[in-house]
Amino acid sequence: MPKSALDNPLLLPILGLLIEQPRHPYAIFAELRHRYPYLRVRNATVYTLLETLKTLQWAETEQDAEHEVLSATAAGSAALAERVEGEIRGGDLTGGSSYMTALAYLSIMPPERAALALRARATAVADETRRLRAALDEARASEVHMIEVHYLLARLDHDRQWLAVTARRIETGDLSWPQRCRRS
Repeated sequence: MPKSALDNPLLLPILGLLIEQPRHPYAIFAELRHRYPYLRVRNATVYTLLETLKTLQWAETEQDAEHEVLSATAAGSAALAERVEGEIRGGDLTGGSSYMTALAYLSIMPPERAALALRARATAVADETRRLRAALDEARASEVHMIEVHYLLARLDHDRQWLAVTARRIETGDLSWPQRCRRS
């Protein structure tokens, strides 16, 4: 259970959806459930977080006929970029829902900054891989008794390669980037 609304894993995707386009509160709830099946989405939590975003002035409301429509503010966009970068660089190296959601909004950052964040994560993954390999060598246990470490090493090797290739694709322009995010 998050200690603060700002620690709630739904905050990042809610803000991301508002940056993509203005939405009615119920549309946010429905899109979260549709797009992020791995997240636990509760109606009351979404509405509470929307109120938090408005209080922080990361989101603002307008009336559309009979309904409230929310959109992200410039401060909200900056907050999302900061949170995405922090999770990409320093989030749980084994992945998880917070990292996956941050990755979904990688393009909130300018491409150069996104590539640097991916490279920083690749370095952290390489460091963790070295640490785990040393632990395996030191343990001198049979593979089957350390099978989870072997599995994790294979995942981390894959992740490191993917991160490096994706960073390079961003740097070379091979991975297209939204025009709105091209500058730092």
